[in-house]
Amino acid sequence: MKDDSGHAPILTIDPAAPQPGLLKVAAQALKAGRMLVFPTDTVYGVGLLAIETANLDSIFVAKRRPADKPIPLLIAPSACLDDYAVDIADYARDLAARHWPGAITLVLRAKPTLPRQLCALDGSVALRVPQSRIALGLISQAGAPIATSSANISGTAPTTTVALLDNRLATQVALIIDGGVLSGQPSTLVSCLGPEPIVLRPGALAL
Repeated sequence: MKDDSGHAPILTIDPAAPQPGLLKVAAQALKAGRMLVFPTDTVYGVGLLAIETANLDSIFVAKRRPADKPIPLLIAPSACLDDYAVDIADYARDLAARHWPGAITLVLRAKPTLPRQLCALDGSVALRVPQSRIALGLISQAGAPIATSSANISGTAPTTTVALLDNRLATQVALIIDGGVLSGQPSTLVSCLGPEPIVLRPGALAL
């Protein structure tokens, strides 16, 4: 239940050893179609389950995010890249095998069946397997990938602690998971659309 200011309730979960019961509570909220703020291994994210019934547009509204900036997808370590992408280069599969879970996001050619909110104008999708035990636990218990963008209003700095979360965003979500202080370094963003990988954004993982 939200407080008098409309701020979402905060659920504190141990990032080193997430409590299964608390993860279940948060995963149930996701499965009910609710939007959450939660820690990744880089910054706090805001997300919804990437399923057919999800209103992914609500992430754009909550963040004031331009409609032409697609939402990355956090997937499980056991996920198959072919479920989300096509024409995958061998080097992309190698990067995933060597660095996931980890702070590297791969931009791949999107499978045509993916929701439009996840796909850029060039037909690509950004995928990552996070290293955060909380994020991985949510994906596992919810049974689906999570469409996730950084938990900040577009144009402002990413959030590294729940205390720094913008109240304009905190009032738009159903639950906030406090997993402590994060590194603040974004993931390294790599385009895998051409014959060779191209680093689009340097980040936490050096290539």
